Amino acid sequence: MLEIKGVRFDVEITHKRIRNLYLRVQGNKVIASAPLLMPDFQVYRFIDRKKDWIYRTYERMAHKEQAGSKYHGGDVFYLFDEPYHLEQAIGKKGVSIREKTICLSYKDDSEDSIKYLYKYLDKYLMEKAKEYLDKHLPFLQDYGYHEIPELKCRIMKSRWGVCYTRKNSICISSYLIHYPLYCLEYIMVHEMTHFIVPNHSKRFYEVVGNNMPAYKEAVKRLKQ
Repeated sequence: MLEIKGVRFDVEITHKRIRNLYLRVQGNKVIASAPLLMPDFQVYRFIDRKKDWIYRTYERMAHKEQAGSKYHGGDVFYLFDEPYHLEQAIGKKGVSIREKTICLSYKDDSEDSIKYLYKYLDKYLMEKAKEYLDKHLPFLQDYGYHEIPELKCRIMKSRWGVCYTRKNSICISSYLIHYPLYCLEYIMVHEMTHFIVPNHSKRFYEVVGNNMPAYKEAVKRLKQ
């Protein structure tokens, strides 16, 4: 058992035929993969040195998990950080959005109705993402990347977006539908920049900043 800033973590150690020691955080569990001959006291010593990293990782995952559960039921649904009145009815499947109201019709009032709503809003999110893709394509071309990335979205609780350079595609989290549009723009710029710079080096953030000077505001908002 490990305790960091009042949070308790279970520790699981697995010895494998590997050369280095690796850590990962899974909820309230720290999982260590260690070389076969490494004694457990050395593993715990390493874990102790990584307490700050473990807690930061735990907090980041908790924030994103919370984002994945931002709709808690009731008659208010946040669309791009703006409150909309959610009207639900039983009937033929359908969704319409008008004047701060989302009208959702589904065959029953189960959780599947909200899943259906998110599926509909995926298309709405993709339309906005496509606008930012078109807006920032020139900077990709300036750096010599002339392909147009394919856009996808899906429910992701541990990431806001991911870039598949080999497939020339970008996938964004469906939960961005709850956050301000400038957050969506930042994620698009972030993932597009990976076609030029594959890591998160100083140069990477220089390129991001050149295309979206206020990107740090979006980073801060996504961590809340």
